[in-house]
Amino acid sequence: MPLPEWKWRTFPVFFAFSLGGFIGLYMGLIAGASEGTVWFTLFSIVWAVLLGAGFSRLSTRWILSRRWARAQAKQRAG
Repeated sequence: MPLPEWKWRTFPVFFAFSLGGFIGLYMGLIAGASEGTVWFTLFSIVWAVLLGAGFSRLSTRWILSRRWARAQAKQRAG
């Protein structure tokens, strides 16, 4: 039986990727793999931004599901 086609550009894949990277970065710090270099700071910022984008998507969907706000219609250009 063939495997189902996987859609890689979905939110669960993005969120799992960003959460895994963020946790992996800090597990490396705990294990002593990095000494607080400029690279560590750069990678921390990248993973934090990715994880923040994922959490903002989750919180926005939660707020909309509670009907605390309405989804805004997309505006047409022109």
